[in-house]
Amino acid sequence: MVSKDKEIVEKNVLELVWNNTNDAIFTIGYDGRVLSLNPAFSSMLGWDKKDLTDVNCFPFFVQPNKEEHEHQLNLFRQGIDIPYHVTKRKRKDGKELDILASYRAVKEGNVLAVGMYKDFTEQMKIQRQLKASQECYRNLVQTIPDAIFVENDGKIVFVNQPGVKMIGAEDSKQLMGQSVWQFILTENDKQLKKNIHNAIETGEPLLVEMQRLNGEMLWVELVAMSIYYEGESVLQVVMRDVTAKKSYEEQLEFLAFHDPLTGVTNRRYFTDYLNKAIEREKSKNGTLALLYLDLDKFKEINDTKGHDVGDELLKQFANRLSKNIREMDIVCRVGGDEFLILIDGVESEQIIREIIKRLHEKLMVPYSINGLKISVYASIGVARFPADGQDSKILISKADKALYQAKQKCNTYIMD
Repeated sequence: MVSKDKEIVEKNVLELVWNNTNDAIFTIGYDGRVLSLNPAFSSMLGWDKKDLTDVNCFPFFVQPNKEEHEHQLNLFRQGIDIPYHVTKRKRKDGKELDILASYRAVKEGNVLAVGMYKDFTEQMKIQRQLKASQECYRNLVQTIPDAIFVENDGKIVFVNQPGVKMIGAEDSKQLMGQSVWQFILTENDKQLKKNIHNAIETGEPLLVEMQRLNGEMLWVELVAMSIYYEGESVLQVVMRDVTAKKSYEEQLEFLAFHDPLTGVTNRRYFTDYLNKAIEREKSKNGTLALLYLDLDKFKEINDTKGHDVGDELLKQFANRLSKNIREMDIVCRVGGDEFLILIDGVESEQIIREIIKRLHEKLMVPYSINGLKISVYASIGVARFPADGQDSKILISKADKALYQAKQKCNTYIMD
């Protein structure tokens, strides 16, 4: 009795599913005919049982084919199921639908197999739109001059041609599966990750140094953002080579604080540096020295040998000054053949004298310019902080006065 009730319940459940599901269900006989179909089948495809009498093929196939139909039947007869797959099916009114189809071999009674169709038209429409959007994206980014990388879970899944060129790869396949960040140079990985996170959050560009596959260094400006690509949330990184721009900016910055002929600092930068050094030495009762130099009889050489020789002489003179002072000291070209040197943070008068003596000796060595051997000497005036003054103006004035006295004797140095 219990078994009988169970059968009735199961039969009722099956009838409920058969009559109320949104999926089209139909049974197939051994001869290939449709034996039965549920209401959803007629609703979805428009075909009724009376329309499906042909044993050779199904009229709801887009291109009815006897051979294809027979091949399916043979699979069912062997007990082989046909798993879910997307295919096309034709409504009775001729409209084509995208269908997610599956077949199960049953072989019970007069039923060979059961087929089930899900209307997948809208899903496929969205997928095609997404694919078209992705194709549009790919076509668009290939025309953009900036390098574009798409990363999914830390791995490159797409890169446009400018990106391939920027990295120096042979083709995009060479970069697939790698991380774009492995090409970014950093001394602090933790800070780089923080900067990248901030760049994603704010949309602000990030300036980083990048190394190409051939070892060449580039400065790049990058913008990172989350986008959807192939149905997943991924990271898009847009890079622009700003090496030339950064080099130009560095040149402008250099020229703002350096003498364009000799490359040593100019008076503006030197004065600011001197003021800071004075304040620092005041706080710790330290000492520094200021040297004022010029070339003896430079005007005569410039007039007789030409300005090209004169300019080269100034370059070599400035180079000797820079090479014969300590790393913490600084050279400045005031103008013409006049230069200043800050001897910073000295511990004794003896150190100042040793530096000046070394400079004096090195400056006496003849110069070789355009095949000419030119002997020219330099006079040096010296002022010390705090003994000779408490600010930059007084110190420069005192050193200038000492230089004037030294020039009276020529090729010597005087400590004011």
